[in-house]
Amino acid sequence: MASHPPRQFRGSGPLRALFGLLLISALAGVLVAGMALPFVGTAGLAAKSASDHFEDIPDDLKTPDLPQRSQILAADGSVIATVWGDFGNRVIVPFDAISPNVWQALVATEDSRFFEHGGIDLKGTFRAFFADAAGANQGGSSISQQYVKNVLVLQAGNDKAKYADATGDSLARKIRELKYAIAVEKKFSKDEILERYLNLVPFAENVSGIEAAADRWFGVHASQLTVTQAATLIGMLKNPVAYDPYKHPQAATDRRNTVLDRMADPTVHYITQQQADDFKKQPLGLNVQPQHSGCIYAAGSAAFFCEYIEQEILNNPIYGKTKADRAAFFNRGGLTIRTTMDPKMEKAAESAIKNNVAATDIPGAAIAMIEPGTGRIKAMAQSRDMGTGEGQTYLNLAADPTHGGGNGYQAGSTFKSFVAMAGLEKGLTPDYVQQLDYKIDETQTKFTVCDNPAGFTRDPKWQPTDETQGEAGPQTMTSALWNSVNNYFIKLQELTGLCEPARLAAAAGLTIDSDNGNGKPLQQLGSFTLGTNQVTPIAMANAYATFAAHGMYCKPTAITAITDTSGKQYPVTAPDCHQTIDPSLTDQLTGMLRGVVDHGTATKVGDYYKGQAAGKTGTNDSRLMTWFDGYTPNLAAAVWVGIVSPKPNDKGLVNVKIHGTSYDKVCGGCLAAPIWGQAMNGALAGTTLQEFTVPETSGDLPAPIQNNPPPGQTTGGPGGGPGGFIGGGFIGGQQ
Repeated sequence: MASHPPRQFRGSGPLRALFGLLLISALAGVLVAGMALPFVGTAGLAAKSASDHFEDIPDDLKTPDLPQRSQILAADGSVIATVWGDFGNRVIVPFDAISPNVWQALVATEDSRFFEHGGIDLKGTFRAFFADAAGANQGGSSISQQYVKNVLVLQAGNDKAKYADATGDSLARKIRELKYAIAVEKKFSKDEILERYLNLVPFAENVSGIEAAADRWFGVHASQLTVTQAATLIGMLKNPVAYDPYKHPQAATDRRNTVLDRMADPTVHYITQQQADDFKKQPLGLNVQPQHSGCIYAAGSAAFFCEYIEQEILNNPIYGKTKADRAAFFNRGGLTIRTTMDPKMEKAAESAIKNNVAATDIPGAAIAMIEPGTGRIKAMAQSRDMGTGEGQTYLNLAADPTHGGGNGYQAGSTFKSFVAMAGLEKGLTPDYVQQLDYKIDETQTKFTVCDNPAGFTRDPKWQPTDETQGEAGPQTMTSALWNSVNNYFIKLQELTGLCEPARLAAAAGLTIDSDNGNGKPLQQLGSFTLGTNQVTPIAMANAYATFAAHGMYCKPTAITAITDTSGKQYPVTAPDCHQTIDPSLTDQLTGMLRGVVDHGTATKVGDYYKGQAAGKTGTNDSRLMTWFDGYTPNLAAAVWVGIVSPKPNDKGLVNVKIHGTSYDKVCGGCLAAPIWGQAMNGALAGTTLQEFTVPETSGDLPAPIQNNPPPGQTTGGPGGGPGGFIGGGFIGGQQ
């Protein structure tokens, strides 16, 4: 029987008899076309007319698109996760990859005259009719009829009305099955029907098809199934739940023995009765294998990379016009999805994160790694695994909302890089000197914006300050980057305006709520240089990868190929790389940012990573989060550590214990930078390290004499005053 056996016809004896007469009448109309199909080549015009009618099979019944399980692979071909939908834990195999023991058990049990009839077993059908008329429920469906029924059930999916139509007792349904069964026999060979049937039928626990069933209960391929194993699995088809050998071993054993006896029946004689008796003495011999579907079963942080892949498919219109179309494409399965994830880099990233931030610590932590010049996401990891338990989350801390993440986090002083480039673009040099006061007069500073070049923004409610009064005095652009001097960049931003730094950040792919540059434009607030815009680690890693690639921006990509079981290739997002920033700007910036690692706030990177590196630390004023975004010529990465869902009155990360280490106050240089160094050291181990092709810029402090004004300006900047700016939210800007 199929997994959804015909229900007993309910009603009085006369009603059963009437149903039988109707069925016999219907059969009489198809006998010429179906009963002798294997033996009759032609049967006159009447027969041809009837057979033409019965050959009219719907296309999806001819070659049903069977859902299968899909695999998501890392770049080296290793499996990240196996996924399937409601009907898709299936692996389709050809007939010659199925043990003969399987189809012999099936034929012996379900349709012993399968090789003799043409789709309808009249003897079995009439026997079932008379037994049913007498009050007994006896199946008479041929294998071809069962195949048709299972196809219709599959097509019904979760549609209750269609399912009822495919499984009900109506005469129309039974005649339709007969009609399609005859056409199936005309269209396909017996071996093809068996192959299709055995790949289609559902077992239990969402397992479908003989290959997946063989793996689930015996840990073998369908080609390796023994007589007893085949008998056990075929026995399940009568009632998959009741005869589940793991949950109901005695019932499954009894049913298996019945199948063995039928295999020994003289009408089929696939085994002898002595063999059947010997086989019945054997235990079930189960070797149950786990059947885990979904990204949650991927190892550690790879679960979030897997989820990123799923969401990329579900949100990309190249896989369907609507979300429902894309979901159908993904759930149909049978896909091999190769990704950009480098397992070595993923392991290094996860180890670095989890060695420094525990899953149950107050802050969370995340890292994203991207290859410069390609945009390929090589790794993403976080301190909290996927799940609902303590120290777990379903939120991807590295990604944007369309990929299972949130709105990002304030970037802190990592945004000073864009203001520095804007200064360089204005004709300033890395040695440009500004004389700094410890306190900035917020009543006079003003910043021009893109949409109103003559206007300005100001926020007298917030007072920007630096970490220590020792940062007052003269600073070069280079030394100010090395030491993350807020007031230098606030004054520099006066000279550049807000439009140019925002434009350069956008050129590096930074927008609000998007990893790939498709979000809302960044806010042009006076606090721009201090990183009050919210961005994701993936977006920041890719922005700094743009610096490493000499101003060549590439949209982040995570999928390199998708194929199905037939070898058909599906489109993937093509690499999208183009020059967006003048290489002279990014190369001068790299020269300055190298000093941040070698001499400035991120020197702890050198405790772990000995190759050339450049980057910038960042911490917001409330110390709710801290960053280090950096790069080598080979790889860029962004590390974030902070409160996952910050609120305005939250206490920052001060006097806090993280992974057993006490911090009086968290900073980018003391936590995020060491994580970056450890991750990069492992990710690039064994790799030939490239070197930067730009000179390192001197960060020597000038003598405290006077400020050097930019070309065409007087000391004090535009408007002649040092001034204030508009802030808002959690203001960033510490080391």
